[in-house]
Formats: sequence, C-alpha cells, structure tokens
Amino acid sequence: MRIAATLALVLGLALAIVLVVWRGFGTIAGAMATLGVGVFLLPLVYAPHLFGIAFSWRHPVPEAQRPRFAVFLHAVWIGFSVETLLPMAGVAAELVKARLLIRAGARTADAASLAVVDLTVQSVMLAVWAAGGVALLALLKAGTSLLWPAVAGAAVLAVATAAFLLVQRAGAFGFLTRSGGRVAGGATRWAGLHAGAADMDRTLRTIHDRPLRLAAACAIRCLTRCALVAELWVAALLMGQPILLSDGAMLIGIVGALRAAAFILPGGWGLQEGGFVMLGGVLGLSPDFALALSLATRARELMLGVPALLVWHFAEGRSLKSLMT
Repeated sequence: MRIAATLALVLGLALAIVLVVWRGFGTIAGAMATLGVGVFLLPLVYAPHLFGIAFSWRHPVPEAQRPRFAVFLHAVWIGFSVETLLPMAGVAAELVKARLLIRAGARTADAASLAVVDLTVQSVMLAVWAAGGVALLALLKAGTSLLWPAVAGAAVLAVATAAFLLVQRAGAFGFLTRSGGRVAGGATRWAGLHAGAADMDRTLRTIHDRPLRLAAACAIRCLTRCALVAELWVAALLMGQPILLSDGAMLIGIVGALRAAAFILPGGWGLQEGGFVMLGGVLGLSPDFALALSLATRARELMLGVPALLVWHFAEGRSLKSLMT
C-alpha cells in the first residue's frame, strides 16, 4: 500500500506540474502573486473546519470513552497533514489519529472504534456535499460529459457510505476475526484479535444506539465544510476574480468526492487541479485562474500541514527515545 501510495503521489504531482507547464508557469505565478500577503488569511478562514471536525468527532462518543476536546483537535490536525502531505493512503491518516488517541490514554479498542466513527461521519459528509455539488452542476446546465460522471460518482459514494454503516451495525469486525480464527484452526493470536474486535463492535454499537448524536455529528461536519467554500471565495476575491458562493460549493462538493474516490492518491494531487480546470470552465473561469485557485488551497495545506508534521515527528521521536532508555 505504501509503494502504491508513493507511486500515486509521484504521478499526481507530475500531472499537477504538467498542468502548470501547459498553462504557462508565468501566468499561473502571476495569478497566485495577486494573493500577496492575503494568502495568510486562508488558514484562518479554514481553521473553523478543523475545529468543527474535532467537535463532530467527539460529539457522538459516550462520556465514559470521551477524551478531551484538545486531544481530538490535535489528532485531527496531525491526521490532516498526514493525509495531504505524506505518500500514504487516506486510511493511514485514521490509523495515525487512532494512535494519537491511544497515546492520550484511550483504550486501543475505543481508539479504533472512534477512528471508524470519524471515517463514517466523513463519508456521510462527502456524500451529502457530492449530491449538493451535482445538483448545482445540473443547475448550470453542464454538458453530459461532466454531469453524468459526477452523478455516477455521487451515487457510488452514497451506496458505499450506506454499506459501511450497515457493516458496522452488523458487528463485522468480530465476524471477520472469528471467521479468520476458524480458518486458522483457532490459533491463540486469533483469539486475542477476536476479543479486541468484539470489544470494538460493542463500542460501535453503543455509538450507533445514539442515532440522534451521530446524525448531529454528520450535520456539524457538513456545516463546517462551508469554511472551504469561504476559503475559495476569499481567495478568488483577493485574486481579482470574485466567484459566487454557490460556485465554490459546487467545486468543493464534486472535487471533494473525487479526492475521496481516489483515496490512494495522497492529497488528490493532480486530480484536484484537473477537476478545478474542468469544472472552472463550466463556471466561466479561465484554466489559468482555476488552476491558480486550486494552488491557493495547496498553499494553505502546506502552511497548516508542515508544522503539524514537525510536531508529530518530534512527539514520535521522543516516544521512541523513552522506550530505548
């Protein structure tokens, strides 16, 4: 998986570079330069989204298993940087977030369950925003070459999200480890894995037995996603070509779904840039400006992600040092 993710990152970066060269580096750089010091506003506009993710993640968790809000916010920040900047699959970011919860004192089964819940809420949010993006694209009377693939992608995402929810309610993790133990002839290690998976299933059932809280978490996540729309709107305004909020919502909805579908591609490099160029054409944006708008969000990812990676590596290095002494 790591090799595949690394290759995907290289190919994605290559595609992004090809797009920049194709449109002309000077033209793209000129559009980006119009942001000026305004680029430092983008992380501030985006910040409510990180806080909203942390709050929505913590909201459905039973009080007995609920770490402090700061623990969730720290895990979200680090997970964001891993997902966008490292050659690892998006699922690996959830593993990193679970590890951070364990380091903060959560039980392993609870941390794993919370990672699954976070992934579930994220999937619901992406499906809702994808449907909204497709609806806005249809209102723009886009050609079938863009509309129907977007509809198909949103439908697949919705079905996958529903299946993921059903699998959790059915206690799939315990079932898989129990089946594996039977195939392995009841090996001791499988017995331990099954006990942990069964504990994880119980935690997930406890969370799913509070559907209103889970629904509220999804609603919070969907609402705070609006910060990404605001970020695009601010960036376009600073670059001298204002866009409508509905245009930003369409871009965020559809491009977000594309990035989720290509989860093996770290940060959606290349895919996001191509999506902005194609969808920007429907909005009447020039390819140069659409590409520069995508790169503006990349600048924010770097400003938030690089410090997070440094904090994470420092903390992990300190943990390893304590184990060796």
